[in-house]
Amino acid sequence: MVRKAFASTPPCPVGIIAPASAPRSSDMLEAGLSNLRLAGFTPLLNRLEFSQHGFLAGTDGERIAELNAFLRSDDVNALFCVRGGYGTLRLLDDVDYQAARSYPKTLVGYSDITALQLALFKHAGWISISGPMVSVEWPDPVEANCQQFLSLLSGDLASGPLDTPDHPLKVLRSGSAQGTLLGGNLSLIAKMCGSNHLPDLNGAILFLEEIGESPYRIDGLLAQLKLSGVLNQLGGIVLGGFTESEPTPGRPTLSLEAVFEHYFANLGIPVASGLRYGHFPAKIAVPIGVQAALNCTADTADLVILEAAVR
Repeated sequence: MVRKAFASTPPCPVGIIAPASAPRSSDMLEAGLSNLRLAGFTPLLNRLEFSQHGFLAGTDGERIAELNAFLRSDDVNALFCVRGGYGTLRLLDDVDYQAARSYPKTLVGYSDITALQLALFKHAGWISISGPMVSVEWPDPVEANCQQFLSLLSGDLASGPLDTPDHPLKVLRSGSAQGTLLGGNLSLIAKMCGSNHLPDLNGAILFLEEIGESPYRIDGLLAQLKLSGVLNQLGGIVLGGFTESEPTPGRPTLSLEAVFEHYFANLGIPVASGLRYGHFPAKIAVPIGVQAALNCTADTADLVILEAAVR
């Protein structure tokens, strides 16, 4: 599929969608939209407001209608998500994948948006970017991360590894792998196991992040990947941030390192940790669905993107 690269001028129209939770405040949404305009985008909205419906940004009907309307449109080349939270899993069966195949776009978001990104990769071949969201990062963008994201979106191919000098990857298991780079939020990937919407992960390099889950719950999520056969299919694993994962004080626990050792030690594939990706204020954007290489020696680990996210 041919995807159109982006330039700062003239302003590029982008669709704004909220397939999960509503923005935490209207002020953050407006600040994010304003900064998108300053970055050279023209945000287009199909809803006047993202009304709160419990933990969702509107009813399922409102959210899927908004998404499908943009999928059926050739007027935008990218969809930027307002926020993660929760809700995309409820929409996957009703997404217009035929329209998505006819009008390929770049979907930008992370966390709960993982489910939609992986489903669109499987059913429509979309390459997405796990990157900044309108009412989360865009109200106060970190300049270096913003530039790295915009470089990905413009179709640039990084000349070096996908990491930051201050946060190099760490080797957990040595080895080399080349395959499709897929991943995102661990909880969403685990919940998609057994569904028709999880892509084929055979030989894939899987990158993972999580927030707010203690070690025993992360253990359970990885157990689900193991028991469903996912872990044994992979070509490599890259771990991002596992933030706010402290165990309940006073209760016995394993460390996250011990949990990872248990599930990854005997897979026979390269495993790296420390990717500056996840629920951090400052983080890199990661393309989903491109070819990549993971090389882990005794001392260093590099994740290299081998093809452009946007063409």
